[in-house]
Amino acid sequence: MNPLFALLLFAFLSQKEQISMAGIKINDPSIVLKNLKLEPKATSGDFHKYKTNNGNDLSITSENGKIVYIENDWLHGARGLIPLYSDFEFGKTSLDDIRNKFGTNGFSYNKTALVSTETDVIMFNCFEFDSPNKEILVMVTKIPLEAKANLENIGRIAKLDAVILAKKEYLDKIWGTKKVYDPNYKKIKN
Repeated sequence: MNPLFALLLFAFLSQKEQISMAGIKINDPSIVLKNLKLEPKATSGDFHKYKTNNGNDLSITSENGKIVYIENDWLHGARGLIPLYSDFEFGKTSLDDIRNKFGTNGFSYNKTALVSTETDVIMFNCFEFDSPNKEILVMVTKIPLEAKANLENIGRIAKLDAVILAKKEYLDKIWGTKKVYDPNYKKIKN
């Protein structure tokens, strides 16, 4: 095999397997947080919150010395449109865009499928990676109540507001094990 081709193939395969935010992966030892070059905002036990370079929040939870949950929240600043994972954009990418990319609506935990606040409706669409780690990618979309959503327009007007990478067992623990799957459910490729 050509050495240059082998090197390029290795680089490509390594990149495909990198399911992370700010270089942190699910199941990494929590000690890796000491090397994170982000401004700390809060710490409480196994929970850490940081300010990202583009002004958003990054929250990381560990359990038994391993990273189990990573969340990147958009704080609605113009310079913070790019999440730490995915090629989508906060506030611009619609739920329809997400569904089209993955070819499925994924699944939702019964407890978090649809959450209503005083100002918004928030949806949590989950996608399991077809990877050795079996990470769950949660795409959190939001619709302002004044948008008057209905079944015809919900996918178009729900916009990306947060991205979560998590260990499946951890989400089952905090959100429950009951889920609703899209009839076209399938695991996604990185």
